[in-house]
Amino acid sequence: MSENLKSEWSHFIDADEVGSEKMRLSITPDKEARQNLVRRLGILSVESLKADLELNREQGGMVVHVKGQVMASVKQSCVVTLEPIETKVNETFEAWFADPDQAIALAKVKHDKQVKANGETPIIDEREDPEKIVGGRIDLGEVVTQHLSLAIDPYPHKEGVKYEYGDDEPEKVPEAFKNNPFAALKDWKSKLEGDE
Repeated sequence: MSENLKSEWSHFIDADEVGSEKMRLSITPDKEARQNLVRRLGILSVESLKADLELNREQGGMVVHVKGQVMASVKQSCVVTLEPIETKVNETFEAWFADPDQAIALAKVKHDKQVKANGETPIIDEREDPEKIVGGRIDLGEVVTQHLSLAIDPYPHKEGVKYEYGDDEPEKVPEAFKNNPFAALKDWKSKLEGDE
């Protein structure tokens, strides 16, 4: 991985070490990695972060399945008061990885054919379109970081605090105009005729 693409928290595992038997491990970032995650996630601090992971090979040994649970305590700024608040995360996730040189996802081939046939882009299940294994390794730290970022509330607010509407409250729209998107055009024709 080049310096430019270096993850804020990396924990690599060799894909060849993963077999059909379930492999279990727990990972947690060190102090420096937690500081790097603060910058990436745009939060105040990462108080604690741990991931319990289970890995095994599926689909005839071609795909590595990662099942995990991320547990974290982070501090964020309240979007209303800017006061620091603690957010607890306890989320489960799944991810799939495959070596692109060894396996081509059948669902991906089917998907590409559908796109060519009718121009529509159907959504592929993540399990059927695994991420690429790069350099024979999987970065479990990056996987956990991505799922942590999805689990954190993007608009945290302190309990009981609400945004108070003031001068910026939008003007009330007359009832007659609410349900009719063409109401503004109702006198348009007569105005044009009157100008002639």
